[in-house]
Amino acid sequence: MTEHLRFAPEILVRLGEELVPHPDLGIIELVRNAYDADATCCTVTLENVGTPGGRVVVSDDGVGMDADDIRNGWLLLGRSAKVRRTHSPSGRRRVGEKGLGRLAALRLGHEARLVTTAVVRARARREHELRIDWREFDSATAVEDVPLLLISRVSRKATGTCVELTGLRQALAARDVNRLARALVLLTGPFPAENTFRAVLEAPEYEAMQKLVDEAYFGEHEYLLVAELANGRAEASLRDWRGRELAKAGHQRLRRTRKSRRQASDAGDDTYASPDARFELWMFNLSKISFDARRSDNTVRAVQDWLDVVGGVHLFHRDLRVHPYGDPGHDWLDMNLRRASSPELRPSTNNSVGRVVVTGEDNLLTPKTDRTGFVENDAFVALRRFALDALEWAADERMRLREATKERTRTRTDDAFERAALKMDEVVHRLPTGVRQEVERAVTDYQKAVGRQLQVVADDLQLYRTLGTVGTTAAVFAHETLRPVNIVEQVTTTLQRRAKHDLRAVFDERYADPFRRVLQAVASMRTFAELPLRMLRRAKRRPGAIDVNRAIVETLDIFGPYLADSGVAVTTEFDPGSPRVLTTAAAIEAVIANLLSNSVHFFGEGQARSARTVRIETLRRGNTLRLTFADSGPGIRTLTVDEVWLPGRTTRELGTGLGLTIVRDIVRDLRGNVEARAKGELGGAEFVIELPCVATDAGAL
Repeated sequence: MTEHLRFAPEILVRLGEELVPHPDLGIIELVRNAYDADATCCTVTLENVGTPGGRVVVSDDGVGMDADDIRNGWLLLGRSAKVRRTHSPSGRRRVGEKGLGRLAALRLGHEARLVTTAVVRARARREHELRIDWREFDSATAVEDVPLLLISRVSRKATGTCVELTGLRQALAARDVNRLARALVLLTGPFPAENTFRAVLEAPEYEAMQKLVDEAYFGEHEYLLVAELANGRAEASLRDWRGRELAKAGHQRLRRTRKSRRQASDAGDDTYASPDARFELWMFNLSKISFDARRSDNTVRAVQDWLDVVGGVHLFHRDLRVHPYGDPGHDWLDMNLRRASSPELRPSTNNSVGRVVVTGEDNLLTPKTDRTGFVENDAFVALRRFALDALEWAADERMRLREATKERTRTRTDDAFERAALKMDEVVHRLPTGVRQEVERAVTDYQKAVGRQLQVVADDLQLYRTLGTVGTTAAVFAHETLRPVNIVEQVTTTLQRRAKHDLRAVFDERYADPFRRVLQAVASMRTFAELPLRMLRRAKRRPGAIDVNRAIVETLDIFGPYLADSGVAVTTEFDPGSPRVLTTAAAIEAVIANLLSNSVHFFGEGQARSARTVRIETLRRGNTLRLTFADSGPGIRTLTVDEVWLPGRTTRELGTGLGLTIVRDIVRDLRGNVEARAKGELGGAEFVIELPCVATDAGAL
């Protein structure tokens, strides 16, 4: 007597709903099946999907399936005929391999209906229909106990396949529909190419997204990186927006990009053990100046909106995009992390769009069972390494180009200055004697004034280079500090929980307050770790009409734990009109952060915790915003109110004396005024800042 393995219906749940986490991914698998069937168009229709019980229809104009295809292919889970028949009749490299992807989609509804028409012989066509009622499987003992009826009939319909899912088990949320719309739009695009396949979603979300993506702002790029990988060897080129090649690298040059950082165990590696591929990356400079220089008719905002949908580096395998590479939040090449070290010269997912296209015909890359990308085997790691090396090389070249441009500009400026000086001497010497002496004195006075001004600029440059060094060092320190801070917080919280359990009788009396103080100190440490990282965000450095009240509130939120740990109470009284200033959020935050730091420090010099108060007020008068910052500390002592602004002048032990200098310079740059008062209304130091306002409808940031 022989027996066979049998499978309970629950296995369908494991391979269906639990295998593919989002319903849109299952629908995409049906669309990919249409591609394998040589369809030119696949249409997805959604009906009443906002509530359970809705309907999804996926139809295509492909070659369809005959009875044998359905029996030994479509209904055979875990094995795909595409492994044996790797190409479609038209020559497309098929993308399905396991035959599991469609199961997730078919299980979306209580019932699935397949209708497909194919040419069988001598142009004769037959239509096949199959219905699957999943409720019958749910009540069966084993999957193979449920019979399925396949109906075949002669047909005059065009070839193609339609899969209808009815009685949806759960509603498709708006985010699911948006994700599906984006996935369909990007399945074969939006890159410059001739696509023989198109997927369409009959939904307003798709139409809006397709319209935006079709704008295709590739021509607005500043740089284009193109890298080719063939037989394990790579080459790359960097071009500007005019198409001019700025730099070119062969395989050895790209290898040198990573040679300095690879491990000794990798020392003998000479090639990329990856399938052949092509990497293209369009990098954008999202500034009005850049667009004006190219005389572009498009706006920065339009390109930003486009990049919000298509931005990032997408991975294409066998002509179709592979999820999740390039999806929002999936920065598989770590571009955003690398950009943090050199923000002006590296691309990010917000200012670039690219694709890695696998062109090799081999099977080195292995799709994951859940259809979320590839198994990270040696081939995939090598493919990613190729793209990373190309990015690193492009960053090096952009740095080299920038430095070369700076040097040329400096040389031209020096030469022009010398020529102008010689020309002035010639002109002065041709003047009559009486006039010449007067002009020479005026020129001498002017040269002295220019010299003094240049010295001020040089001093400021040195100051801000120092500040830049301090800032970058602080950012690195802050990033590294967050890790031990998190560990201390986690361990303390665990100990607190255990102490509450083990020492119930005495915990509140003896241990509650020490634990509270430790956790409060940890929160205070987190404030200073997060502050520099927050202020270095590019969005914080983007100029615009900044809502000053909002910027102050956000700064106080960051400083909250530190202020609480220091026993400082902050009160605010804001102008109800939400006054705005043309600046950056980082500038306002820098002003408030420096003033707060000063106040908290001087509170510690004998000031009772209960008396530590800071008050921040904003008041708009006409086109001027007055910001008043006052505290109840000891006031300004030792230094005069004029000396506090000078760099390096401080009464704080180990202080830099740069905080108030930064405040002064920011206010000056904004064409405002700042005044320091030794004793203000609260008894301590008071600072009054006046800044020019913009119209209330200027668009706050």
